[in-house]
Amino acid sequence: MSLFRRMLPVMLASVALAQPVLADELRKGFETPPNAARPRVWWHWMNGNVTKDGIEKDLAWMEKIGIGGLQNFDANLQTPQIVDKRLVYMDPAWKDAFRHAVTLADQKGLEFAIAASPGWSETGGPWVKPEDGMKKLVWSETVVPGGKRFSGKLAPPPSVTGPFQGATIWDPIAGLTGASVETPPQASGPVGVYAVSVGGVALPVPSFSLDDGSAVPASVVADGNLETAHTVKPNAALILDYGKPVTVRSANLYLLHAKAPFGDSPTTPVLEAEQDGQWTKLGDVLISEASTTLSFPATTARRFRVTFGPFSGK
Repeated sequence: MSLFRRMLPVMLASVALAQPVLADELRKGFETPPNAARPRVWWHWMNGNVTKDGIEKDLAWMEKIGIGGLQNFDANLQTPQIVDKRLVYMDPAWKDAFRHAVTLADQKGLEFAIAASPGWSETGGPWVKPEDGMKKLVWSETVVPGGKRFSGKLAPPPSVTGPFQGATIWDPIAGLTGASVETPPQASGPVGVYAVSVGGVALPVPSFSLDDGSAVPASVVADGNLETAHTVKPNAALILDYGKPVTVRSANLYLLHAKAPFGDSPTTPVLEAEQDGQWTKLGDVLISEASTTLSFPATTARRFRVTFGPFSGK
């Protein structure tokens, strides 16, 4: 027998013996993974509702269930105060609590990461003046005839602190509990004036009504003010009647304070056009904290409607 033939059974035996060992190592790795393979969690400190006792209990729980580390987020979102003394970001008591958390996490072998979340990327700390903080871009529109010099006053843009245009900040928790909401800082300034040529004929203002026959004032739903609104019931439909066929390519809809940041949409309205006595769906209007623009192929009709489904939440 050649040397090769004699060695082959030995090699196969070695491979066979190694298989159970590899299986045991793989199982062990899943049951007790190294720290680098353990999950990390976001650890939110919401609006100063922090105590050393809470810190110790949170970290003990993370250690117990096998968490490998955490990323600390100091956030606000108008969370109401539920502790005896709220810890304001970066004040001495907050720093003391944070130092306690880092020391304890290190003792437990938990990786401690820090997110630059206060003010979103460190632009909203108490040391940042309003004029230096994060801002939203707002605008106003003034329609003027073309081909000649314009002399007049332009419509002022919104100047309130809020999520979008003139919409103010809505705190759903304060709305339910009656808690007061801190007045946000104010800071605004001009960016520029731009003239844009818009071809075609502007659409007339339609008449508005609900499917139950009740009228809806255009001064409320078509005034461009996001803080004025008309209440509709679930499963209702808002009908727009232009009095004559018009061609439409897009629609803009905003539901006042319907969707809080990071919340779910309370409903998904459907936009339809009436053609030959039948309602044709143009698309779903996905609700967000800002107004939603839905674009669709050019559609000619006299009447359009927005149908609301069941509402969840407020």
